[in-house]
Amino acid sequence: MSQPPGFSQHKQNQTQPEFKFRTKPVQERSIWESYAVLPARTRLYVSLGITAFAAIGIYASDKLEEVFPPPSAATPNPPSQAASSASS
Repeated sequence: MSQPPGFSQHKQNQTQPEFKFRTKPVQERSIWESYAVLPARTRLYVSLGITAFAAIGIYASDKLEEVFPPPSAATPNPPSQAASSASS
């Protein structure tokens, strides 16, 4: 069987690089290293779960603000309005 031009035996035997954190014991890994070792599908599910949790939190926060509006007296007047009302 003929090889295409530029193909070498070295390219065929190449493997993915071995990362140091894959060989570390679990107790010595950081959170990032433990996350990086997870299979790609598991990392995807974890990321989607965190994203969904954040989106639900933002939506709930907006709805709670509609139900319980912030008090209007809690917002201070901007300095420009306070200076103009003091000079009158």
